[in-house]
Amino acid sequence: MPTEAITCAKCGKQFKVIEQEEKFLRDKNLPLPTECPTDRQIRRLMLRGNERALYKTKCQECGKEIIVSYDPSKVQNKILCKEDYDKWLSENSTVITDPLPQEQK
Repeated sequence: MPTEAITCAKCGKQFKVIEQEEKFLRDKNLPLPTECPTDRQIRRLMLRGNERALYKTKCQECGKEIIVSYDPSKVQNKILCKEDYDKWLSENSTVITDPLPQEQK
């Protein structure tokens, strides 16, 4: 039986708990959530540290509009779209071939 709509304690939006989630919570002797799925996801992401942001920029090879997860004004590396990055990766080895420094005694 589906539960009645619950009002999110944070944003006031109405949401429902699906039967499988309700059964899981009941089996684990846990209460029903008081926050909507969006606010719960935001809370979980905030536990990781800083709030995440996305930035619009252009691929520095082809000029295509792309969205990246790091601030382009603070990055020194070249910013590439997926296609240009895949091309670069196929043309360049990412394996470190330099010998390791010898341990000094």
